[in-house]
Amino acid sequence: MNRLIPLAALALGSALAQVLPQVPLRQGPPLELVHAFQGHMPVGVAVNSKGRIFVSFPRWEDPVPYSLAEIRGGREVPYPNAAINTTPIPYDDNRFVGVQGITVDAKDRLWVLDTGTFNLGPILSQNAPKLVGIDTTTNQIVKTIRFPASVVLKTTYLNDLRVDLRHGGDGVAYITDSGAESGAGLIVVDLASGRSWRKLTADVTVKPVPGFVSFADGRALLERPQGGPARSLGFAADSIALSPNGDFLYYAPTASRRLYAVPTAALRDENLSDAEVKAQVRDLGEKGVSDGFGEDTAGHIYTTNHEQNAIYRRLPEGDFETVVRDPRLIWPDTLSLQGGYLYILNNQLNRQARYHYGVDQRVKPYSLLRVRVDAQPVLLR
Repeated sequence: MNRLIPLAALALGSALAQVLPQVPLRQGPPLELVHAFQGHMPVGVAVNSKGRIFVSFPRWEDPVPYSLAEIRGGREVPYPNAAINTTPIPYDDNRFVGVQGITVDAKDRLWVLDTGTFNLGPILSQNAPKLVGIDTTTNQIVKTIRFPASVVLKTTYLNDLRVDLRHGGDGVAYITDSGAESGAGLIVVDLASGRSWRKLTADVTVKPVPGFVSFADGRALLERPQGGPARSLGFAADSIALSPNGDFLYYAPTASRRLYAVPTAALRDENLSDAEVKAQVRDLGEKGVSDGFGEDTAGHIYTTNHEQNAIYRRLPEGDFETVVRDPRLIWPDTLSLQGGYLYILNNQLNRQARYHYGVDQRVKPYSLLRVRVDAQPVLLR
């Protein structure tokens, strides 16, 4: 039965709609579009001291003609050359298989983490995963580091990294392994010798929270393979950042809302057991969901947040403030701080087919954005 709504009630409803409070969809300074990606999906971003922008493209659901590129003149140019980005089938261990994490150190070297995997699967061979150093002043590869089977496991997924040049002959790299729960952990690399070792393997602080659910685009984010059933996310240790003095490494699984810190001295000490390192780990409490971290010399930790379409930063005393909130931030993934700007790689990861029963819901272009923050990156020399 149809019922007529009195005009007075319609007028009242219209008046209420005008006066009820609303959540602001946009907060903070305006976002600036740096680059729009019309092709395959980007994941990592790093910016050197000259403002040169580098972007990674792991081999996930998309065909990937190049896995590392420089944004040059509005174009994506394979970096450092096209040859190393051409992966034939069968693959070649000496070329990039699937680049994920990238970062620039205090010498303007670009450090590149090649996962050695296709579509988040097992490593293709023991030599496929690698850490590659590129001098961005000469555009030449200066170092390639492989990992032994005791460090990079069959299920390892080399995710993100930070570099501190003050230790050893050429510095150390800290890497998050976000692979299977039994192998998730932190990896330390001596850049001079190429030696590497693991810490906190399968510790609760590096593993995904059981049954974890976050929300993106207004719906629960679960892995929904074609044919089902749905299951909770399995992303382990991913986010990583360094304190301004390099004394602490901050890290978090993607499938978690907690933030952890561990003394870097404990990670560098090969003689310490995982239990001894764990005794020094600090639980810094809730920080919301995050994928990428950033850090500045004032001690702020920048965190992405796909639930809020936002970037936040944690203040040294533990409070949080909004850097920017914008509905265009659809899965902000990786952050890079340079020249007073925070660069944000924004890639709609949550809309991939693996989360929607095989239906790809991404809408191109993906984007690289930036926002003015008037802060300086942590570069330890």
